[in-house]
Amino acid sequence: MKLIGVAIAAASVALATASPAYAGKSTKNVLTAVDDCSMVCDGPTTVGTETTIGFTEAGLANPTFTEWLTFTNDLAGVYALTLDTSSSGIDFTSAILTGPGGPYELMEEFDNGISEFWNLSSLFLEAGTYTLTINGENRSTGSLGGTVTINAVPEPGTWAMMLLGFGAAGFAMRRRRAPVLAQMA
Repeated sequence: MKLIGVAIAAASVALATASPAYAGKSTKNVLTAVDDCSMVCDGPTTVGTETTIGFTEAGLANPTFTEWLTFTNDLAGVYALTLDTSSSGIDFTSAILTGPGGPYELMEEFDNGISEFWNLSSLFLEAGTYTLTINGENRSTGSLGGTVTINAVPEPGTWAMMLLGFGAAGFAMRRRRAPVLAQMA
């Protein structure tokens, strides 16, 4: 019985120390709203641990442009932020997130001349208002479309505590059962 108590306590600690951004996602949207946007923005839409903001702009400046969107994050935690587009003739030159603790620069991960994917992983965002500024070159189409995706990321300590709690619970359950011998009356 003592081991079961230890296992329950360990599991409780694992859940209590979970990353707020990850643990809170099942009951609350991390982003309450897109506060302002220089483009046409759609969202935020939250499914599970992923929040997506769609954006489009038909009248881009030529040859260079700067577009931005401002959003509010209600829940501090560790996040991954991605930016993508499949607008041919558009080339992002930089993407910078400013806000509490920033600025943070997204890094280009993929660009095949048609689609681009920029990423910023394992970023601790405090609760507050953030602005994502997208700079780029417009070589032909004059229109831009894509998404900004923000994912809550569980912290490594959360995984370690959770695994420790499950291991302790399994150990307690295994040790709990003593063999019962049949008795003859």
